[in-house]
Amino acid sequence: MTTVAANTETAIVLLGGDAIDAKAIGALPANCTVIAADSGVELAPMLGLDISVVIGDMDSIETTALEALKALGTIVVQHAVDKNESDAELAMRYAASLGVTRLIVLSGGGGRLDHQLALFAVMFLDSLRGTRIEVRLARSRAYPVRSGETITISCTTGDVIGLIPFGGDAHGVTTSNLHWPLSDGSLIAAASRGISNRARADEVSVTVTTGRLIVTVDTPV
Repeated sequence: MTTVAANTETAIVLLGGDAIDAKAIGALPANCTVIAADSGVELAPMLGLDISVVIGDMDSIETTALEALKALGTIVVQHAVDKNESDAELAMRYAASLGVTRLIVLSGGGGRLDHQLALFAVMFLDSLRGTRIEVRLARSRAYPVRSGETITISCTTGDVIGLIPFGGDAHGVTTSNLHWPLSDGSLIAAASRGISNRARADEVSVTVTTGRLIVTVDTPV
């Protein structure tokens, strides 16, 4: 596989979907490897990013745009249309192959529902274990928490925090700085108990002993 000569401590993955609001996406770290999943290339100029790699089946990107990227020296990794992975998964696997320690996935939201739901599954790729993952979908944020992990999330006091079990029940859930705290609690997959919590500080932490959680953050408009 072709490799990129860049700072690979942090990678940014750009996904297709609706147009993106740069203000809502917030500040991004500089000097990152930027990987576009197919039509995710359209987000780069909106965010002032230079694409390092474009990957996918290229069914949603204009040929002229693809050729222009090649002319700039962008690495193009093309896959067959009939494949088992989404373009988002391919992009995140590519990031994992670089050994990144932080991965930020960006999208304006929208697009097909199956792709959006599959993205949450891809956050738990085994190859990304140990990588700090943050998904920014328009104004919302999502973070995966695996068994035995504790994550700390920067937010704003009053943000809406969701704790969503993924793939089964989650046990030994302990939180800090939430309006309705949990201490060694359980969240059941077939229930909605974990939604609509509130941050009581500019930082919250979540621990999971067994199971998996997706932690969501939304700032009230």
